[in-house]
Amino acid sequence: MTIKLYNTMSRKIEEFKPLIPNQVSFYSCGPTVYWNQHLGNMRTFISNDIIKRMFIENGFKVNHVMNYTDVGHLTSDADEGEDKMEKGAARENKSVWEVAQTYIDSVESDMKDLNLIKPITPRATDYIDEQIDLVKKLEDLGYTYIIPGKGVYYDTSKFADYGLLGGQNLSELRSGIRIDNDGKKNPTDFMLWAFSPKDKKREMEWDSPWGVGFPGWHIECSAMSMKLLGNHFDIHTGGQEHIKVHHSDEIAQSEPIVGKPWVNYWVHFAWLMAKDGKMSKSAGDSLTVPYIKNKGYDPMEFRYLMLLGHYRQPVDFSWVSLDAAANGYKNIVRKVADLIDSQNQNPEKENSKIYEEWNKKILDIVSDNIKTAESLVQVQELLKADDINSATKLKLFEFIDRLLGLQFINRAQKLLDLESVEAPENIKKMALERVAAKAEKDWVRADELRDKIDAAGWNVIDTKDGIKIIKKMA
Repeated sequence: MTIKLYNTMSRKIEEFKPLIPNQVSFYSCGPTVYWNQHLGNMRTFISNDIIKRMFIENGFKVNHVMNYTDVGHLTSDADEGEDKMEKGAARENKSVWEVAQTYIDSVESDMKDLNLIKPITPRATDYIDEQIDLVKKLEDLGYTYIIPGKGVYYDTSKFADYGLLGGQNLSELRSGIRIDNDGKKNPTDFMLWAFSPKDKKREMEWDSPWGVGFPGWHIECSAMSMKLLGNHFDIHTGGQEHIKVHHSDEIAQSEPIVGKPWVNYWVHFAWLMAKDGKMSKSAGDSLTVPYIKNKGYDPMEFRYLMLLGHYRQPVDFSWVSLDAAANGYKNIVRKVADLIDSQNQNPEKENSKIYEEWNKKILDIVSDNIKTAESLVQVQELLKADDINSATKLKLFEFIDRLLGLQFINRAQKLLDLESVEAPENIKKMALERVAAKAEKDWVRADELRDKIDAAGWNVIDTKDGIKIIKKMA
């Protein structure tokens, strides 16, 4: 089967050709663990997960690494400001190590809620020796210089291809610049190793050939990916904000050591947009997985919303769009529950020929540059098809759940289990009172009763045959 991905470096969709047959080496830029991850971060993690699932369903062994940045990420990509981890520790009056563990636990809980296949998750602080070793190699090759009191810097003028990933070249990046670079030779130069301040002891600092300090943000990804995936690997992913600085810096510091290309395919994900622009910590820190769960949404409904868009296009987030996605997701779950119920009552034999046809059709779509929205159209077509029996449809939904990670069968079975739970008498009484209120067109009373039933953990569903009282999913 042909797999295609858009490669940011070549600016075109390319056929994927692995370095090792039937294996994929795959590195993703992970979170800086100083704060809860907002839903925009989760869109990136979901996109990584879909790529991984697509390869697995195509028969590949996938080695996926996603780092945890627990040191070295300053509050500016330009190597200025506080270390974000130190800032988080000051905010919460905890040690940096405690803050890191708190938010690693938080993001792993979010990933579990969103049904992400857990990647290998190294921490930057566990690879300090490897980072120092890379800086020493760059120093030996003549790519570095020292700014006294600040740190060891990479000289981007020594790397002719700097900015190629972002479609820029060094002359364009430097043209017209008339600013004080605070000791940097070039405005694009970046920190490899930061010196600890003389008047303040940091919690995270290490000895190095250049003095006590800590690594820059960019060097960690090169060090960890090389250690865990080798000097050359297949795919590097991240948000589109990383193209012009973070990923360009990674390439610059890696290719002089290992040769080029360091990475064969660069895959970048577009942003999740809040009302006023790109979702960020400052603008959208309340928009987290726990927050939407507390508002009554299933995390699978958010995942479904993300798959309705393409990973290279921005997606607008609003409660209206999430409500629409939730309704769409619930409708599919309801139909899958009906399939399970039908199969339980009338066991049928799966049609393997039809299964293979639909499996290939849906997998081909996702393998063609991750067209998840188009695959969901086929899911709806599958449900509508009247020439496929329930056993075959359910077998296909097992495949769809592996590929898209939407847990349709899991939620459908939960729905059936909840429908078998009998409501207590007080809930039944309120439901009947609501029916009477609606008959009398007393909409205020009907709404009050519905809200009370909802608050007690039950849903009342109006059907053509009357009402159904169903326990709400936890």
